[in-house]
Amino acid sequence: MSNPSRPGVQVKNGSVSRRAFLAVAGPAVLKAGWPGAAAAETKPPAKYKRKWGMVIDLQRCIVCRSCTVACKQENKTPPGMLYNPVLEEEVGEYPKPGLRWFPRPCYHCDKPACLEACPIKAIRKRADNIVYIDPNLCMGIQACVRACPYGVPIFDKGKNYHDGRGEWNEIASPELTLMEKPAKRIFRGKSRKCSFCLHKQDADGNYTDLPACAKTCMGRAIHFGDLNDPDGELQKLLKSRKHIRRLEEKGTEPNVYYLT
Repeated sequence: MSNPSRPGVQVKNGSVSRRAFLAVAGPAVLKAGWPGAAAAETKPPAKYKRKWGMVIDLQRCIVCRSCTVACKQENKTPPGMLYNPVLEEEVGEYPKPGLRWFPRPCYHCDKPACLEACPIKAIRKRADNIVYIDPNLCMGIQACVRACPYGVPIFDKGKNYHDGRGEWNEIASPELTLMEKPAKRIFRGKSRKCSFCLHKQDADGNYTDLPACAKTCMGRAIHFGDLNDPDGELQKLLKSRKHIRRLEEKGTEPNVYYLT
């Protein structure tokens, strides 16, 4: 069923239980210990290959940073770590300088520099376009941190809130909810980043809910969906409005577009 607030996102009624998911995904989940590894092998039926991406309307963005806060709340990231900050850049020249801003999730590039740079292949690109870091494989080398031209991957130094005490520090990130034994600090000493809220997918590769940033955006500036759907919301927006992608000269082919 299509989400009425975002027609480009396919959402199914109800939720998928842990047992139901494991019955579909099989032992790969237990072996890898992280949902991304098993889900990467899932090939959901579709008329075309899915390609999850975003279109962000800069004319509707009011720099409220609700996307940043919602992402942090959703993913339970430690102090100083933001998966989706809002970047501000000066444009133009004196005497008419200007300012523009970009909500910046991971761009889930067609040719991700982070993936190419990782010497131990801890970064994977799924069939549906999502690029993720497997925490079981990552060794904290930080080659991805240095390689990404957008500054997306972040090294988790293991900081806690309130000196390690408090309820927040006891909550495991939803990124790890399909682990046999969820470990709240498995990312300590490793790199991590936005995964388009991969944990909100069901066993068929459909989103049961929007990524936190798109769901929370009060200005309805963030649109999430399938870039390969010719009749989807994202393609309609791209065909009707001028748009840009950041740092296209880097050759990474990012899959987050900005309407100008």
